[in-house]
Amino acid sequence: MQTIHPESKFVIVWESLIVLVTLYNYIAVPFRIAFKTSSDGIWLILDIISDSVLIADIFLRFHIGYIDQGAFIDDKHKIHQNYCSKDFKINLIASLPIDIIIRIIFYTTPGYVISILRLPRLLRGFQCLGIFRRWENNVNVNPVVIRMINLVVIIFLIDHCVACLWFFIGNVATISNQSWLTRASLQDASTTTQYMKALYWSITTLTTVGYGDITPTNDLEIAFTLVIMFLGVSMYAFIIGNVASLIANLDANQGRFREKLDQIQAYMRERRIPSYLQQQVRDYYQYMWEYSHDASMELDFLDELPHSIKTRIYLHLHQELLEKVPLFKDADKGFIEDLVIKLKPRILPPNDYIIREEQLGHEMYFIKRGEVIAFSEKTGRIYRTMTAGMFFGEIALLYSSRRTASVKTQTYCELFVLYKDDFDQVLENYPRFWEKVKEIAEQRFQTK
Repeated sequence: MQTIHPESKFVIVWESLIVLVTLYNYIAVPFRIAFKTSSDGIWLILDIISDSVLIADIFLRFHIGYIDQGAFIDDKHKIHQNYCSKDFKINLIASLPIDIIIRIIFYTTPGYVISILRLPRLLRGFQCLGIFRRWENNVNVNPVVIRMINLVVIIFLIDHCVACLWFFIGNVATISNQSWLTRASLQDASTTTQYMKALYWSITTLTTVGYGDITPTNDLEIAFTLVIMFLGVSMYAFIIGNVASLIANLDANQGRFREKLDQIQAYMRERRIPSYLQQQVRDYYQYMWEYSHDASMELDFLDELPHSIKTRIYLHLHQELLEKVPLFKDADKGFIEDLVIKLKPRILPPNDYIIREEQLGHEMYFIKRGEVIAFSEKTGRIYRTMTAGMFFGEIALLYSSRRTASVKTQTYCELFVLYKDDFDQVLENYPRFWEKVKEIAEQRFQTK
């Protein structure tokens, strides 16, 4: 069998199935022990299906590679060693079908005894915690969402297990007619009603101090209640702290942006900047957030990346812009890679001049988003309207000529600027391409 990558879609789906099976065991095992349910019928079918998945997982893990210091390890011998040294023993113990064997040998074994024999299945919870940690580290999902789901699942399972224990203690004490079940007249109620009442007590006790409608009646129940109330106080503080942190981090980028905007607005108020200028600044940053999600933060993170990775990202984002320019048509791949990293982003508001007629040009522009017009300041004639994907000013890369038209934004515009000094620096490394570029530029210059 071929080695499977640990971040492949198959592994993600399979690990999701492992999580679901483990959640089933965490819900079913305590419930069946406490309520002494039958182990036949639908329970038997679900047990066989879940055990089959867990046993298959043991064998599958010997064919799933792992990541070591950024490198994918697909060597079968190393995979065996890594798995056996970490999760194999726990997974094996958690998957042994002892309950199935007991069913076959002792057919009349009570259902709750069968469920007790399934307690080792809960050891798979450690594997699920590892799966959630890997999902948090996956760049394709929001880690805050995964943490929130993880927190909700853990809280529910704690409430569920406490409810099952509370019912189990009350059910044992009904023999002496002194239990919370007899006081609430629930000893003959349906299993659903009994579980809902137990879960209600569990949630109210763990999150508050209870409402007093279901109370302990004997020493064992009082002792258990004291333990749960102490656990509830600790868990309540833990939940509040985690939920507050998770909510605050749901959109940390927006929080940083808002803080930055507050500082800018305070600066303008202190220096009594005219209100219309303040509004223009706010509109500008509003655009930055809605369409770019604060491009400055993006640039900061890109600058921290290795040059090779940053180049590949820039190629993915901007290669098409360069390939549309006749000057760079059929250029070497290396030339495009060196040139794309030189592009400088610029965001301009509406009705802002990009270049003016008769100015000495030293750069060309690429339009990523927005609309601009090229027109004559002298005659007022509009030469053309340019939108996303178009470019202008390329002659300035080769000739220190004056601009023949003015260019002005019509909307908010995201542009990329390529300066002549940067272009010349790249062109020095490609002398053969220089002659071709010069020939194309001369032809275009003569047609202006």
